[in-house]
Amino acid sequence: GFNNALFEGQSLNDSPYKIGGSRFFEIGWSWRTRIFKKSNFVRFNYGFSFQFNGLKPKGNQYFVIQDGQVELQEFEYGLRKSKFRMDNLVFPIYFEFGPSKVHKTSRTVRYSLTNQFRVGIGVFGGFNMSSRQVLKYNRNGDNVKTIQRGGFNTNELIYGLNAYIGYDGVLLYAKYDLNPIFKNAAIPQNIIALGLRFDL
Repeated sequence: GFNNALFEGQSLNDSPYKIGGSRFFEIGWSWRTRIFKKSNFVRFNYGFSFQFNGLKPKGNQYFVIQDGQVELQEFEYGLRKSKFRMDNLVFPIYFEFGPSKVHKTSRTVRYSLTNQFRVGIGVFGGFNMSSRQVLKYNRNGDNVKTIQRGGFNTNELIYGLNAYIGYDGVLLYAKYDLNPIFKNAAIPQNIIALGLRFDL
């Protein structure tokens, strides 16, 4: 999906990150438990997943620590690539709503969501596992690639809101991180993402 950040007091149009170039990927496992004994219309959907959040600054900018704060600055050489990535482990839980088909046997009762419409609204919490900045540029005729791992004062605790809506196993998915990306930033910024979710 597409990834970006909302700055406090600003709109998404003011974001210094590329909308098309900043991407989001998440993979995980989930389980469902119905809330009511005789109905599966409302259920819990819960599990764990790995998130990969990428941000690509516009222009020729990269992240630096300046006076204890993380900020974007102009790079001294022409950048072919500037990307910042955060990898998280999170534990989402949703209230999921929607019809399901009942399959009964003499011993079991199972519910199928195949070819069914559903909506999920929930929260997530977890931990930032790593952060890195990748820069590719040309310096005096040489192609250079640098990878800086850690040291960006990213928040270790991750938490936010998420939701999805769709049919069968294809859903439109959105999430918003309530925690700021960086502990020390002149203006707090929070991750926002929108994409497709595939339940296999």
